Amino acid sequence: MGTTEIPAQRTIGEIQSLLVRAGALQVLTSYDPKTREPSGLCFTLDVKGMTIPFKLPARIEPIYKIIHGDSWNRDKAKDMEQAKRVAWRQLYRWIQAQVALIECGMVETAEVFYPYLQINPEQTVYERAIADGIERLALMENNESEP
Repeated sequence: MGTTEIPAQRTIGEIQSLLVRAGALQVLTSYDPKTREPSGLCFTLDVKGMTIPFKLPARIEPIYKIIHGDSWNRDKAKDMEQAKRVAWRQLYRWIQAQVALIECGMVETAEVFYPYLQINPEQTVYERAIADGIERLALMENNESEP
């Protein structure tokens, strides 16, 4: 996907369609307040009669670092635009694979997106687990299962 020319906005629309196919009730694009660039998607799912919010980030910076590397003579702005296209396209392909699993009944929608469940406006389940020490959570689970 490193050479994709598909604009991020087009990919965002395709992702929104996939999320609706997977059962999303609402989908919105979130924007970085500084750059005014798309930074992720927020969506809701009906889970056992409750409307649950999810927050799915599009992390551009790691892709930019790969594309731009340590090269001082490359065009930073051009590399950043390519990183945006690639990051959104990778997110699209990941969601496309998840929707295939959902549609064939291998997983439930909320199961796939659970790490992205938004527990407060600034934090997902995964982010909370990392902040609380995911290793500690794993140890607690292992200790509880022992006789």
